Amino acid sequence: MLKLGTARRTIAMAAATLAVAGGTIIDVGGAAHAAPASCTIIDIGAPGNIYVGGEYAGQVEQQYNSCGSARAHFQYSYSYWVNHRNDPLPSNWSANPCLMPQGFANPPCNNTETILGPQDVTTGWVPIHNSNPDTWQATVNISLACGEGYGSWHAYASGANWGNSNAGPC
Repeated sequence: MLKLGTARRTIAMAAATLAVAGGTIIDVGGAAHAAPASCTIIDIGAPGNIYVGGEYAGQVEQQYNSCGSARAHFQYSYSYWVNHRNDPLPSNWSANPCLMPQGFANPPCNNTETILGPQDVTTGWVPIHNSNPDTWQATVNISLACGEGYGSWHAYASGANWGNSNAGPC
């Protein structure tokens, strides 16, 4: 049988204890602390649909994480995504979601040819207080569409939502 030295045994026992504790952190004094939780993502406000030539292309929504940031999330309709992702001009069919601040200054957008990628497309996370007022709206534009689809506005200071979600006019 293999024998471990005292220091190795102590380290092995500490590792086993942490594994059993399920992520609980034990400091030098022996007090237990919960490991930090990850940010929880929730949908905020009403989502907006977009149609291209009468075909339902998908839905845009605003998402909030419990760490204080928001983003725009667009999910292609599966049939739209399958029908157009191999088109010779994919940029015509691609969704470009944005998270618009109420002042419309420098919105974070995803301006790539997303129809070639996954069915879900997001912008980067933005701290909600980067806009004054801290009011945001998720939007999406598709090149072949005559306009944008957008969800309702969400005011993080009061929790209010206003404005109806809208589909592009095509």
